[in-house]
Amino acid sequence: MQGADAMPPKKALVEPSDHSARFLEGIAEISAAIMEKQYTEDILALIVSATAKMSGCTICSILLLDKKKNELVLRACHSPTGRYKEKSNVPLGKGIAGQVAVSKKPTAVRDVRTEPQFLNKDLALSEGLVSLLAMPMSVEGELIGVMNCYTAYEYDFTREDIQMIETVASQAAVILKNTELRVMKEIVERELEERKLVERAKELLADKKRISTKHAYELIRKQSMNSRTSMGKIAESILLAATFD
Repeated sequence: MQGADAMPPKKALVEPSDHSARFLEGIAEISAAIMEKQYTEDILALIVSATAKMSGCTICSILLLDKKKNELVLRACHSPTGRYKEKSNVPLGKGIAGQVAVSKKPTAVRDVRTEPQFLNKDLALSEGLVSLLAMPMSVEGELIGVMNCYTAYEYDFTREDIQMIETVASQAAVILKNTELRVMKEIVERELEERKLVERAKELLADKKRISTKHAYELIRKQSMNSRTSMGKIAESILLAATFD
């Protein structure tokens, strides 16, 4: 195992003349498609597919950090057979990806089959995985996950390979962070909207039944629990019914 900066140059996965073209093509594909994607899983699948295509790697995967469990969880994978999806979670500090997550520095392994720190040797043998470049994904120092790129033969990743995959990993980290923030914003907005609906329905119900707003709120909450429906949906029903009274 060796740090990415210490690796000797060798023939690239992609010929130098094709490097810039493939890189720009891959970035454009990711950027364009992300504009149409709304869900994290779709975005991740697109990123690993485009990265494998532009880098020439056999397998490309993304493991995202589970902050509660302090481990990396496989969330997307471009693999010829699909067996790589059986990969187990990686605790922080364990294995190659776990160490990269802690150090936040890229690491290359010439042959994972003989690397003592590599955790999934059986999987590597069954899938024909040999060389690995593990790239941290972070935004402003915050770890998002790790991107793994494998070849099916012994290979020394070139500086161009490393720079290309590092750029993609950095962009992917920003995209995922922004997606997380957008989803959180949408959740907050939905919760605020639901509260407004419940407040309006509570006032309406209290006035109609001549009861306190506290009692009206409890009626809405009880109906929500009994029907296993959100209070927002119950509130919508009350407001809708009032329009026909």
